[in-house]
Amino acid sequence: MGTTNTGAGQVLGVSGTSRRRGSSARPYDRLVIVDEQVMVDPTTDDVATLKRMATGDQQALGTLYDRYGRMVYAIALRITGDVQSAEECTQDAFLSAWRTAASFDPSRARPSTWICAIARNRALDAARAQARRPTPQDAVEPNGFEPDTADLVQAADEAVRVAEAMAKLPPAQLEVLQLAYFDELSQTQISERLRVPLGTVKSRMRLAVDRLRSVATDLGLEA
Repeated sequence: MGTTNTGAGQVLGVSGTSRRRGSSARPYDRLVIVDEQVMVDPTTDDVATLKRMATGDQQALGTLYDRYGRMVYAIALRITGDVQSAEECTQDAFLSAWRTAASFDPSRARPSTWICAIARNRALDAARAQARRPTPQDAVEPNGFEPDTADLVQAADEAVRVAEAMAKLPPAQLEVLQLAYFDELSQTQISERLRVPLGTVKSRMRLAVDRLRSVATDLGLEA
């Protein structure tokens, strides 16, 4: 499966990188999908991860990056329109999260909202800095069009809202959705990457898309 015309694909449709997972397929995998849909609370896991980061646990930083790295990169690319700038913003966002993890207050925001907001602000700063640089005449958009600050902020807010919707998915569903939309892998390729049956990938994808559509509707987004 490649990119598709869903809200997430339209707003955050960029390619990213993924680390190969070494876990093998499990005979009870389909039961795990049901458990994840009903019982897993990503926010609880994320809060625990940030608490570990606050103590200097570098592995916790890797866990946060594995979960939200593609989202943060997608937000930055959506705002800056530049791969190098998006990569730098992604690094800056996670470095900032690492340095300020102790100040995170779960009563004020979800961890996903917090990290996406950091990414949004870093990317907006980068986009504004780019706009202040002299632009060669041959690089100017046709008809003199340049996105203004309001356009950038609107794109940033929309990207963050979709990322937040995706962050509410259980981990296994989020994983297959990101591999499909950000890495542009087919369902067969995802099956091979994760070493799980193709039927499991299809089930996770269907659950993820159905759940994302419901969440996106609540956020006022098209699914």
